Amino acid sequence: MPPHPGMPRDSYELRLSRLWSDVLRRDGVGMQEDFFALGGDRATAEALVAEISARFDTPLSMEAFLEAPTIERIGCHLRARSRKLNVQPLIPLQPDGSKRPFFFLPGGEGAPLNAYALARWMGPDQPLYGLQTRGLHGERPPFERIEDMAADHIETLRTVQPRGPYLLGGHCSGGMVALEMALQLQRNGEQVAVLAVCDAWSPANLSLRMPNETFLTDLVEFYSIVAAGFRYWFDVDIGLKSDEMRALDPRQRITRFMELARKHGAYPPDEPDARIEHILALYRAASDSAYVPAERFRGPITFLRAIDSKFCETVTEGWEDLTTQPLRLRMVPGNHVSLLTEPHVREVANELRAAIAEARVS
Repeated sequence: MPPHPGMPRDSYELRLSRLWSDVLRRDGVGMQEDFFALGGDRATAEALVAEISARFDTPLSMEAFLEAPTIERIGCHLRARSRKLNVQPLIPLQPDGSKRPFFFLPGGEGAPLNAYALARWMGPDQPLYGLQTRGLHGERPPFERIEDMAADHIETLRTVQPRGPYLLGGHCSGGMVALEMALQLQRNGEQVAVLAVCDAWSPANLSLRMPNETFLTDLVEFYSIVAAGFRYWFDVDIGLKSDEMRALDPRQRITRFMELARKHGAYPPDEPDARIEHILALYRAASDSAYVPAERFRGPITFLRAIDSKFCETVTEGWEDLTTQPLRLRMVPGNHVSLLTEPHVREVANELRAAIAEARVS
């Protein structure tokens, strides 16, 4: 089963999809859709091949393109030569537009591309960058402290926007990291005009609830949670069966999970088995961080709480205790994951645009 139409799964597919769309003059190209079936011809294919070779600094022959003219297969071709693009922490989900950029942090899985639909609904003139958690790709381990994660992200966002005011947002544990970023920027005399948190526990609630969670010790439960997310992100059911997983030894479970994820299009066909181990390490780093904010944020916090969330146990989740201003609470449709996917993500984008407009920053 193909991935959700138009949903890139890594930085290679993200950049290729933009080139495909530009050359074909169409939006929402699927990762497995044939270039020629979409209306491409020899001339446009030659133009695309030349652009890919230039943009990725990797020669691509016309023969290699014709063997499998899809974003998925060309992505595999490029990654076979280098995977360094996936290690880069800044993901330009929507780099165009003249407005002040919005920086978004993903939840526990660490993948900013989960905000791809959000970036599209924010509008063509609103740049949106994802900040990728260190440790998702490559060999470097994740940070163990939220403060270090935040400092690293600040260094990254300053390559795009050296000075404030800043617009920050995050989903799940990414909301906690965005908070710490705002506090560090605040201490350095910078203004954070928007701090938006999507369906997240506050740091105090994380400390209270994580000791009662079992998914980081019962790894079959962990795999099931990640697989459940695929239903929303990619509209696929990978067919993971908990009883079958429990009959396997730990290494076999990793192999089986990744086989299913690749087969059903949740990951590219060349995604290494280590991907799920990296995700587990990211979840553990966030949950074990014992993070306590050093102060309160002096700006407004927008808390977007999913109406059908089973993750959040209260309406505000304690975020009102982290700001000196009244909490800007907004109820949005969907659950903890689906609020960032179609069709609910449109309302999230509307609320974020409203928060930015209220901040009155040019």
